Amino acid sequence: MKIGVLTSSRADYGVYQPLLMKFKNHEGFYVEVIAFGMHLQEKQGNTIDAIESDECSKIHTVGTMPESDSVFDIASGYGSLVSDFAQFWNQHTFDLIFVLGDRWEMSAAVQASIPFELKVAHLYGGETTLGATDNIYRHQISLASHYHFTGTDTYSDRLRALIDTKEGIHTVGSISLEGLESIVLPTWLEVSRQFSIPFNEFVLVTFHPESVGASRNEDYAQTAFVVLEKLINQYNILITGANSDVMGSLFNQQFERLQELYPTKVKLVSALGKLNYFKAMEQCSFMLGNTSSGIIEAASFRKFVINVGDRQKGRLRNANVLDVPFNSKKILEMVNRAGRLNTYEGENMFVKPGTTEMIIEIISNDKGLQKSSH
Repeated sequence: MKIGVLTSSRADYGVYQPLLMKFKNHEGFYVEVIAFGMHLQEKQGNTIDAIESDECSKIHTVGTMPESDSVFDIASGYGSLVSDFAQFWNQHTFDLIFVLGDRWEMSAAVQASIPFELKVAHLYGGETTLGATDNIYRHQISLASHYHFTGTDTYSDRLRALIDTKEGIHTVGSISLEGLESIVLPTWLEVSRQFSIPFNEFVLVTFHPESVGASRNEDYAQTAFVVLEKLINQYNILITGANSDVMGSLFNQQFERLQELYPTKVKLVSALGKLNYFKAMEQCSFMLGNTSSGIIEAASFRKFVINVGDRQKGRLRNANVLDVPFNSKKILEMVNRAGRLNTYEGENMFVKPGTTEMIIEIISNDKGLQKSSH
């Protein structure tokens, strides 16, 4: 079976990796990776290099990203990427395409596939993120997909309501959490040397823009700066850069400014990579920001997370997530609370044993999928 795996960012590729390894070791599948979006941007760390180092069977690169993250450039970039993928789908055939998540680039790739009647397997539909236009893109992808692999039963129920059928919907849990107990992480010494991080104890910070009500992001980015500058008296700060969403550069500019002012207390890294990021989660005192990794993965590393604003609003939460609005006083009050908390001892609802095996069994048993020989 010939499978195309669409990846547009460091985040989705890290999630895919356990599944890609299973495909690689299964004689029934031939996989080609289709990389685009932020992978091809120097300012996002040229994460295409990490894909190439994994020695995938074949890697395609498609399209370019707009240099600016204004509303107009994101909209026009969407149209350009649809055109780029129309050409790609016209020249390449697959029995099944895997799609993960909810980014605008991923939506453009899937929308271009519809006239070609390509079969799409969507990972993690049914979720809700009311503070991001990703919510719309995720639902668009779900409506164009044939298989739906969700994180929880609640998300499966939402998806049934959205697509008006229960066919093709399977609750499998989070791929990124599979086998976490057996993953060998780098030492913190290795990570800190690789990225020139000058400290061992820190708060792990990741802020992305809120793409619903995007005009507020200038204030939000300034709020993030104010909060982090006040925390420097008590904590070191390790920041991973914002995504290429609408006005994401506003946050990165503030983080660069903060690093220039406090070079021994603040380190900004555009992309750590999956294993290094997991090590940073394990190493940190707690997490601060509005990233999905705080919602989904941090509980497995027994960390508390201060989740700021509405970007993740609507997602299910473990008990380690502490929600707070984009208000500097309230964020600092929550930091004081988080600093007094010990290790999170609860469960992670997104863990489900055998996630990748379930996915492989489901698609292997579908007689409607053509079996290609490669």
